[in-house]
This record gives sequence, structure tokens and C-alpha cells, in this order.
Amino acid sequence: MRRASLIYHPGGGSAEVAEIDQVRSLLSQSFDLETLLVDEHTDPGVLAQRALAGGSTLLIACGGDGTVSSVAAALVAHGSGQLGILPRGTANSIATHLGIPNNLQDACHVLSSGHERVVDTARVNDKPMVLMAALGVHADAITGVDPARKRQLGVLAYVLEELELMREDSLFEATLTVDGEQFTCEASAITVANLAPFSTLPAQGPDQIIDDDGKLDVTVIALRGFADAVFTSLHLAHHAFSRTPTDRDNIAFFRASEVRVETRKPRALMVDGEAAGETPLHVQSVPRSLRVLVPPTADA
Repeated sequence: MRRASLIYHPGGGSAEVAEIDQVRSLLSQSFDLETLLVDEHTDPGVLAQRALAGGSTLLIACGGDGTVSSVAAALVAHGSGQLGILPRGTANSIATHLGIPNNLQDACHVLSSGHERVVDTARVNDKPMVLMAALGVHADAITGVDPARKRQLGVLAYVLEELELMREDSLFEATLTVDGEQFTCEASAITVANLAPFSTLPAQGPDQIIDDDGKLDVTVIALRGFADAVFTSLHLAHHAFSRTPTDRDNIAFFRASEVRVETRKPRALMVDGEAAGETPLHVQSVPRSLRVLVPPTADA
């Protein structure tokens, strides 16, 4: 029976330790399963490295985007093995993009079915990235939201935080170097996406986020006032769900293998849902570097 390691983060969003027994029951017929618990002293990436060294060929990340990203990074560095995802966080953006259901029983069925996709990852400031890197209002909202508000409201807490930030003057000057070509612009939000679900509106400049083309999907948004922010958000939502590229004057987008972003004043960075220091930002695509189990009909 195939050896698998469940890397479980009880602090990842809505997860509860009681779920471990349910997961074991659902997966015990398919895998020789060990359970490794994340705590305040143990990073999920360290547990992933330990599991790979012990012979596991499937690492199952149970938690939020940060947990999934850390486990994926260990797999990419190791060069072999598969990623399984049991989404139990607040946003679960990685799982949503890949079509993995939030329901625990359905997500376990995806793992047992064993359908694999190979997707890109990236290196951001020389560290691994699975989902996206961002700066500006979206990044500030994700990293700056009050934890108590997040526990109470879930994803809505991010939305409310972002709306509050949009009421302020959000424009800043940025210099982008895109596959060697440089330009300077004003922006309120810059997103460099490897994966992104429809709900991540600041990443939705192009018609879709392609996760296996060896390219990064970059969206630059400039907001001039709160009303402009509201209309821009509605425009992004419409085009995201209709899978058509945006055509609004204050949105630019492009695909590139390598992107560097510099700002006159340091700006906070978000990488895979977590605070990640300040600008400059340097992102490089790592094509087809992660094997992940997804539903057979997943259309990412």
C-alpha cells in the first residue's frame, strides 16, 4: 500500500483536530497513512521534508493556503512526490483554482482517485511560490486584517478590509521589468499570479490564469477614488466569470517568464496569502514543477 503523510494544521482556518479520525477512516483503504501535526514550533515545510526523507511519495496538506504552499515547496525542492490537498483554511485559493472541493469527504475521494496534473510554480525573491505574489491594496488587506475579524467573518473580512483601504489614496509609483523590458507606472495593486481562482479579482486581468504554460500572469490596477474602485471590481468580476480579458483603461495585464517590481518607497509584499517582507519583488516561473492530485474533470 502506498505510503502517504498527512500534514495537518489545526490552526489553518476552520480545521479541528477531531477531523483527523475522519480523514484516517476515509483514506485508510487507499494509503499507509502517517499523521504529522503542525504546531507553533513546527513549520509544515519541515514536516514535509521529514516525510519525504521517511519514504512518503504523497504529501497531503490539510490546512490553508500557507500550509499547502509550504508542503508544495518541499516537494518542488525534493524533485519527486505528489501533493494532495484537503482545504481547511479561510480562502483556500490554491484548492479552488485546481477544482478541489472544500467538502472533506469529496476532497479525500480526489486523493483516492489519483488523477494527477503537473503545474508550474515560481521563485519569488529566491523563495518558492505556488499561488501568487502581490503588493498594494489587495496585499495590504490580506496581511493586515484583524485575526479576530478573520475568524468571525472568514473571506468577507478580507473584502471589508480591502474596501476600507480603497477609500484612501492608494496610488504608488512602480517600475516593472518584464522579461527584460522596463516601464514605470502608477498602480494601486500589482499581482503576479501562478494560480488564482475567479474570486481573486486583482489577478483577473487576462481571460484566464494559465497554470502550466511556463508564464506568470501579471495584472496592474490603478484606482482613482472609491467609486472607481467599485466599478473596477465589478468589471473584473464580470470578465473573470465570463473568461474574457478586461478592457478598462486603468487595468493592464501581460504574461511573462520573469517579473521584477521596484517601488520608490518600500511596499509590503504578500506571497501565497502570507506577509513576505517588502519590495523589491522578483518572480521567476518554474515550469511544470509540481505534481498535484485533482478531480478528473478539473479545469484550472
